[in-house]
Amino acid sequence: MKTVIAYSLRNEIVSEANRHDFWARKYQRVKNHRFTAKTFSRIAFENAGWHWDGKTNLTVSMTRVIKKRGKTMDDDNLASGLKATRDGISDALGTADNNPYIKWVCNQRRGDLSVLKSYVDVVITEEEDDG
Repeated sequence: MKTVIAYSLRNEIVSEANRHDFWARKYQRVKNHRFTAKTFSRIAFENAGWHWDGKTNLTVSMTRVIKKRGKTMDDDNLASGLKATRDGISDALGTADNNPYIKWVCNQRRGDLSVLKSYVDVVITEEEDDG
């Protein structure tokens, strides 16, 4: 595996499963997260001069970075909170998020004191050919 690209998104990830927001507020948050992920992913791909061929196996790791004393999420809430980000990245890759060539990994870690709320680190790695 080799790291192809790494970048950060300034999306504050919240537990969508435990939120009881008005539908329009949730819709706007999800729309903004997806748009931000798509736009910044495309920019990161362009800046790196990278384009996915659609046949190479990828691993996309999304890491939610929280304040040093921030509250962590359990794995199902983390996955639901990162869903719009996942959709935006898959939009930028030009495929559906259920593509069998893509493995999605959700993580979280504590950042330093300079972290205001939370953000997402994205690392995309591709499998090297053995031939």
